[in-house]
Amino acid sequence: EDGTKPHIISILSGHEGCEMNIKALRKVLFLKLQTEDDKSNKKDFKKTVQSMETDGSLSLTEDGLVKLSKSSSKKSKKDKKKKKKGKKREREEAAAKEKKKLKDDGDDDDGDGDEHETEPNATNTTTTTDNDASEKNKPLQGQSNRNNPPIPRKSPLHGVSKSSSKKSKKDKKKKKKGKKREREEAAAKEKKKRKDDGDDDGDGDGDGDEHETEPNATNTTTTDDSEKNKPCKDNPTGTTRLFLGNLPFTVDDTTLSTHVSPAIITHIKWITDKESGRFYGSAFIEMRNSIDAAHAVGISGSELLGRPIKLNYAPAREGDQWPPASKVITGGPTGGQAGTGKGVKTMSAKPENCTKLFIGNLSYDITDDGITKFFANVDAEIKAVRWLSHLDTGDFKGVGFVEFWNTEACEKGAQLNGKNLMGRPIRIDWTD
Repeated sequence: EDGTKPHIISILSGHEGCEMNIKALRKVLFLKLQTEDDKSNKKDFKKTVQSMETDGSLSLTEDGLVKLSKSSSKKSKKDKKKKKKGKKREREEAAAKEKKKLKDDGDDDDGDGDEHETEPNATNTTTTTDNDASEKNKPLQGQSNRNNPPIPRKSPLHGVSKSSSKKSKKDKKKKKKGKKREREEAAAKEKKKRKDDGDDDGDGDGDGDEHETEPNATNTTTTDDSEKNKPCKDNPTGTTRLFLGNLPFTVDDTTLSTHVSPAIITHIKWITDKESGRFYGSAFIEMRNSIDAAHAVGISGSELLGRPIKLNYAPAREGDQWPPASKVITGGPTGGQAGTGKGVKTMSAKPENCTKLFIGNLSYDITDDGITKFFANVDAEIKAVRWLSHLDTGDFKGVGFVEFWNTEACEKGAQLNGKNLMGRPIRIDWTD
């Protein structure tokens, strides 16, 4: 019964006028205590109410209205305030402990807390004693320790003077500057290493200007060929001439040069139709050195203006005029791979009932499907294809033979002699 009284007082105190119907009070109480509404509990509730009515804690009217007495109401309010203050004090103490912990963590390295500092112009000869600390932390008259929590004090082992604190801060700044200087030196070394990797062919500042000539001017590059074409990683032959295919029709020399950077292009030959001047979407380029060529081939398949471009090594043939006289030129596919000015080579005499053709000057990326589609442009259906390779290495020679179903189809295919196929003018001749 005694354990139920405080709950009844609390419920009535929180209700308007500190009064409730006895049945409503019982219902709220049972819900609060999670008690079943049975005869036994109802009987205990009735005894408790009668006991409280006897000791004057509450009054019960004939209408079944329970009203809390003024003394009980005041006591309930006091208990609530006391409980509220207790919770507030607990929060303040917890906050003070957290603040002290944060301060201690921040002072572990520099030891510059205010409690260790001495008065200006006074020598710090002793640390604060326990008696001094107790006097210092003693609350003023009319104040409580709750409003003035004790100031945390370092033990004598952690106390440091102003000079030690300043020295610690200077050491920190010095260490920070040292790390910054180390990072800057590392960055400078990395930058120098990248520059040296791009300048292995002895071009000085690596901007490639000494390899470029003005448009329509003779290329007067004085770079040693042995250094320019020096074999390197991913370019064992030291080739600097490259073929580019599947180029977008809006490409220009600036866009292309930017795309392959930091590698440098020294010469460009755009492949165009000899008669109409229409761009075929392919080109030959000369790179500054073998390292730049390897870099460019390494980005084959990357997208340029929305199209994946092809780059592969294309060594100039003996007798080709390469690099060209001007930095940027255009030329038809029938003008020779490097614009030698030669026309289409005359085919030999046709054998009787010929159904086979020799095909040469092919791209190293040619496939069965590619050559079939090429001859399908003139309704020349291929029966078989045979590619020629080097016996010792197995590398494709860039030539082969095609066989047609009849001599009429073979004659149609021969009409494509000198036409552009994958950026190169195909060379066709009769064969048996």
